[in-house]
Amino acid sequence: MKNKGIKIGVVFILLFALLSVAGCQYDDVVIVGAASGQPGPTKGQLRIGFTLFVSKGSSTQPSRDITINDLSLSADTSFTVTNTDTGDTTVLTGAVIDTDPTFTYVNFDEDDDILPASTRVSILISYTLEPGNYKVTAVTGSVKYPSSSGTSVKDLSVARDGDGLNTTFTIAAPELTPTPEPTATPTVEPTATPTAEPTATPTAEPTATPTAEPTATPTAEPTATPTAEPTATPTAEPTATPTAAPTAVPTAVPTATPSPTNHPKTGDDFAPALWLTLCAGSLAALALLLKKRHI
Repeated sequence: MKNKGIKIGVVFILLFALLSVAGCQYDDVVIVGAASGQPGPTKGQLRIGFTLFVSKGSSTQPSRDITINDLSLSADTSFTVTNTDTGDTTVLTGAVIDTDPTFTYVNFDEDDDILPASTRVSILISYTLEPGNYKVTAVTGSVKYPSSSGTSVKDLSVARDGDGLNTTFTIAAPELTPTPEPTATPTVEPTATPTAEPTATPTAEPTATPTAEPTATPTAEPTATPTAEPTATPTAEPTATPTAAPTAVPTAVPTATPSPTNHPKTGDDFAPALWLTLCAGSLAALALLLKKRHI
């Protein structure tokens, strides 16, 4: 019995020592922006609230003038989530402390000792997950803060089954199916119908009809009738009659007389001038002879 009591005492001492250096989960896991118990989107943030368990009068008690900006997370801080439907695990990194004083705050009692029940260090964890049911199964890293001894560190730990805290959450598939239907239908119909009908119909009808009718009719009628009648009748009559009469008579008479080469040929080679000289000489001799007889 004595040994059993000693073992129980050792267990309590170890548990107290663990709590005095740990930052334990103190709130349910929630999806930022989603209603309590409702599924969240495939991309978003988780929030988990932790508290700092520090023994009264300990040198690791947070400094009385501590602020949210004095808190920091170690570089290796990460959260492991498990898809309870498939068993696949995903490690989420890049966690940060929520600087909203509604979720991160420290309260003290009259002895300047921290009040764990009214102290929260909330951490935001970004995620991108497939739809399904998930559970936060592990956490690594620690919280650093100023204390009376300088700087203290508290390791983070998630709640265990039976602690009464919720570590599960659900990711729903995005509802994108109804969105394309109303957007596509109104956009195509009003744009295609009004543009095609008014543009094609009015342009073709008024342009083709008025241009063809007035151009063909007036041009053909006045041009053909007046041109044929006056040209054929007056040109034939005056041209035939006057041309034949004057051309035949005057051309034959003047052409034969002046040309010296047109005298009748005698059958010898004497020129007409020689003949005229001989005739003139004969006439002169005859006249002289007659004159002498008269005397």
